[in-house]
Amino acid sequence: MSRYKLFIVDDSALIRLRLKTSLALSPEIQIVGEAENGREALQKIPLVKPDVVTLDVEMPVLDGLSTLKELSKVYPVPVIMLSSLTTHGAKATIEALENGAVDFVTKDGDWNKVIAELKEKIKIAVLAKKQPKIFTGDVPQSKNLNLGKNGRQLVVIGASTGGPPALREIIPRLPQTFPVPIVIIQHITRGFSKPLAEQLSRVSRLKVKEAEKDEQLLPGTVYVAPAGYTFKIAKHGNSLTAKIIEPVEHLPAHFYPSVDEAMLSAAEVTGSKTIGVLLTGMGKDGALGMKAIKERGGYTIAQDEETSVVYGMPKAAVDIGGVSRVLPLSAIAEEIAANI
Repeated sequence: MSRYKLFIVDDSALIRLRLKTSLALSPEIQIVGEAENGREALQKIPLVKPDVVTLDVEMPVLDGLSTLKELSKVYPVPVIMLSSLTTHGAKATIEALENGAVDFVTKDGDWNKVIAELKEKIKIAVLAKKQPKIFTGDVPQSKNLNLGKNGRQLVVIGASTGGPPALREIIPRLPQTFPVPIVIIQHITRGFSKPLAEQLSRVSRLKVKEAEKDEQLLPGTVYVAPAGYTFKIAKHGNSLTAKIIEPVEHLPAHFYPSVDEAMLSAAEVTGSKTIGVLLTGMGKDGALGMKAIKERGGYTIAQDEETSVVYGMPKAAVDIGGVSRVLPLSAIAEEIAANI
C-alpha cells in the first residue's frame, strides 16, 4: 500500500513533534519534512514533493495565508490548515479555504480527536479530484439574472469539503432583489460558521448572517446555520423560522447541522415551494433531503463531478434519484434564480 507523503509546517516545535509522533503511527502516512515558518516551507516543499501539506494559520516570518498563496505558484499541493479557535484564527482560516486550502483542523481540544480528524482529512485531500478555486479578491460577476416566477418560498444549500469557495462562487452572483430566504448548511467546526457568514456578506449583494434561535427567515437574506447545532426549518404562523437546538447526543459520523435534517424539515414545511442545492463534499449527507424535496414537487440542483472538490454528496443524491438537474458550479446561481 502506498503511503501519503506529508509535510508539516508549524512555528511551534512542540506541535510539530506531537504531529510527527502521532501521525507516524499511521500506516497510510509518511512524514517527508517539516518547517517552522512559511519561508522555510516554500524552500523545502518543492524538493521533497509531498502529497499533502499541513499548514499553521498563524506564524512569524510568513503567515499561513501568505504561504498558501505562494505555494500555489511554486508547488500546487493539497493543503490542510491547522487553526486555533481564536477570532483571528477563524477568520484567517475561512480566508484560507477561499484561497485554495482543501480543509482545516483546529488544534484545540482533545488531541486524539484532533489526530483522528486530521488523518481522515489528509486522506480526503489527497484523493480529492481537484483543488478549490483560488480567488483573486474579485467578486464573482455575471449577467443580470432573470428571476423566475414559480412562487418558491425557500432555498436550502448543503455543502462540506470545498464548500466555502463554492458558496463564494454562488451567493455573490444572486441579485439584491432575491425574493426568498436562503439557508446554508455547511459542515464546519463550531466557532467557524459566523466568520464564514461574515466573509460571504462582505462580497455579496444580499445580507448574509449566522442564523439565530427562533429567528424569522426574511426574504433576500442568507442564513448560515450555526456549527455544532441541530438546525431545522419551522413555521410560526405564516413565517418561516430557524429551529436551532443543542444535539441531545453527538453521534459518530453525524454532522451538526445535518443537511438531511434541514432539507427534510424544509420538504415538510415548504414542500413544492422549496429549492434544494447540494454542493461538493464527502459522504451522503443531503441525499435523502434532496429526494424528499423533489418528491414533494420542489426543484433540486446538484454540483457536477468535474467542478466538485469531492463528488460524494452530490453523487449520492443523483444515485437515489433526488436531483432535478446536475450543473457545473458556475451555472448554479443562474439556475437558482431562474427557478425561484
